[in-house]
Order: sequence, then structure tokens, then C-alpha cells
Amino acid sequence: MPQRYNAQIYRSLLLVAVWFSVLLLLAESGYLGVWLGIVLGLTFAVAMAIYATRSVSKRITIVAETAGEIAEGDLDKTIVVHDQDQVGKLAQSLNQIAHRLRDTLSEVTEEKDRMHAVLDSMADGVIAVNAEGQVILVNPVAENVFGIREETSRGKTIVEVVRDFELDRLFQETLVSGHVAKKELRILTPDPRIFRLHLTPLRGKEGGIVVLFRDITERRLLDQMRTEFVANASHELRTPLTSIQGFVETLQDGAIEDAPVAKKFLGIIDEEAKRLSRLVDDLLELAKAEQNRGSFQCESTRVQSVLDKVFNVLAPKIEEKNLEVRIDVPADLNVEVDPNALYQVLMNLVDNSVRFTEEGWIRICARRDPLGVWFEVEDSGVGIDQQHLHRVFERFYRVDKARSTELGGTGLGLAIVKHIVEGHGGKVGVSSIVGRGTTFELLIPAQP
Repeated sequence: MPQRYNAQIYRSLLLVAVWFSVLLLLAESGYLGVWLGIVLGLTFAVAMAIYATRSVSKRITIVAETAGEIAEGDLDKTIVVHDQDQVGKLAQSLNQIAHRLRDTLSEVTEEKDRMHAVLDSMADGVIAVNAEGQVILVNPVAENVFGIREETSRGKTIVEVVRDFELDRLFQETLVSGHVAKKELRILTPDPRIFRLHLTPLRGKEGGIVVLFRDITERRLLDQMRTEFVANASHELRTPLTSIQGFVETLQDGAIEDAPVAKKFLGIIDEEAKRLSRLVDDLLELAKAEQNRGSFQCESTRVQSVLDKVFNVLAPKIEEKNLEVRIDVPADLNVEVDPNALYQVLMNLVDNSVRFTEEGWIRICARRDPLGVWFEVEDSGVGIDQQHLHRVFERFYRVDKARSTELGGTGLGLAIVKHIVEGHGGKVGVSSIVGRGTTFELLIPAQP
């Protein structure tokens, strides 16, 4: 509630003056003794002075108490001013100060909220330190990346928070130089990640540094994968081309006159050309799988009909090796999938099992559960060592390069499988025991 006061001092002085005038008139008329009039006048004057002093003191006390409440943060406190005396002007000035402080605080709060909104919405991490190298700000992205909290990080040095001496050295150099710095740095967070750092000195009176952390780990991995892909593709293409070129030159140098030799060389050239064709086809299929990722033309597809097409193609190889084929697929099992993509997946997995199983059996299983349709392609073949399992879906990766080349593999089949399955929103995995066989398991979700 507003505090009120009344300017009593002027009325008190007026009453004293009137009282003295009355007493003087009474004394002159003989109704009142001179000394008695003086005593009565002084008494009244003292009483009015005390009353006026207390009134002013009370008003000053109210002003002082209100000033204290404003100083403690209650900026909505005001004093209702009735008189424009000195105390009234003081109260009015105090009201104006409170109003300006309230407006300034509101602007500062809004600016702070905007700054936090910007920091919270950033995709990059931000850490700020003062001139002494102590952390003063950490945004949520930096909290998540480095596993820290802003509340517990404030006042600590950057090396205590991030625990990276190279980063601390960059901070110290930027503090000393006062110049903007940029650098790529690998930081343990706790996993090794690559960041592009942008360190900007604060130009204010207090000084300090703001650093922007941009995670470029995936970009660098993609660059590395692209480089490896180009190198591997070049190598895989060069090998059959070199072989073809060498045999053609031999034939041109006269070997074509020797019919048995020429026939043998032409057979080799034909095999290398087919191998080259398979490699190009797989590269195109891989590019198509990557391009169509998430945009396959899905429809209700009968699993058994796709398997029939696969075994129609692979039947000669299966009969040649006398392999037992076990199929455990409900006849009425349907799945929402791109039928051509499912054919490509099953063809690659079953073909792999046939290639690397010299004797024994191959099992294909499919079943439905709440997540979608699970597929298993299992064999009793040579198996894969545990150290290779996490890399078998990489492009051009072969467990046994010599054997894979001998069997006509391009090293792209499982990469195509992975891209197609993940493009449908599913997942694929592998388990294996050397000498006992391999099992590929994949899920096509109910709603790709």
C-alpha cells in the first residue's frame, strides 16, 4: 500500500502565529496577564513545534523505509505525494528512481532471456570465461557434449571443466593476444570427437573469451569414408581392367594363333569382364539405395514369393554344392516393403551364405512380431572372426580378400543390404562363430 503523509509544519506555524496574535490582543485588553500570555504562548509554540517536528520526522522515516524496501528489490513500492515541499520532492524523486529502475530491470531481464533463448537454441556448444580464465557461462549443448553443468562449472578454469590441456593452452594464448583464433581440435568427451573452435575475445571492461564448439566428427568421418571409397573403387576397377588389358596384349602379340591358349585367355577375359560388370552393377545399386533412403515404394509383399525368385536364380549354385536348404516362412506372411529392395537384400544374404558354405545347410526364417517382420539367414559355413564382425557392412570390406575375389565377390553386397534395411527404418545385425557358421538378422518395421 502507498505510504501517506501531510505537510503539517506550515499549518503549525500558522496556528502559532494566530495564537500569539490572540494572546497579544487579550493581554492588551487586560483580560490576560502579560507573563501568563507569554507562558501560554511559549507552551503552545513548543507543543506545535514538537508536533510539526514529529510530523516531518514521520514523513522522513516513511521515505527512508520506502527507500530501503526499493533498495532490497521491491520496485513496486511508491509514496503518494500530497505536498510539494522538500520532503515531497524527495519522495517524488524516489518514486521516479524506482520507476526507472523497474523499467531498466525489465529491459535487462528481457535481454538476458533473449540471450539464453539464443544460446539454448544453438546447435553448437558455447563456453565463456572471464579475464582470469574462470568459466562464467555454459550453454546446454556444451553441457551435453562434455557432461558438465553450468552451475558447478562457474568459477572453475577451463582445464578443470573440460580437462583438455591443449584447449586450455588455446584459451591462454587468446587471452594474451586478444585476437580471434580458429582451430580444429580432438577432445575426449569422453569419446574422442573433433571440434572446430572459434575463440573470440570479449571487448568489454571485464574482458574474457567466448569459444564456439562445432562438432565436425561425422563430417571428418564422411570425408575419410569418401576418400577410402574412391581409393577402394579405383583399386577394384583397376584389377579386372589390368587383367583384361594384359591378356588382350598377349593375344595381340601372337598368342591368338595358338587356339588352346587363345581360348583360355578369352575365357579369363570373359570372367574379368563379368566381374567388372558385377562391380559396376553393385556400385549402381549402392548409389540407388543411398539415394532412395527413406523414399522406397513400399507395398504389401508376400515374403515367400520373393524367396522363390531368389532360389530360382541361386538354384544351380546350391545344387552344385549339394547344400540343404531349410525355409521356415509362413505361407501367408506379408510385409510392407519395396519388393525389389527386399529381393536385393535376400539375394545378397543368401548368395553370401552359398558362397561361403562348402557343405552343410542354409536356413531362411521369417516371423512377425509387434515391431514388424524379422528375417534370419543362417548357414553352417566358414564363419567370421569376431574382430571383423563390426566392419562387415562397410563398403569393399572383405574378411578374406583373396578368397572373396576368388569367389567373385565385390565387397559391396552387405553395404547394399545395410542401406536398404535402414532406408526402410529397420536394422540389421550379424553373429558368427568361426567354423560353425554365420547368422544375419534384420528387421523390417511394421510401418517403414
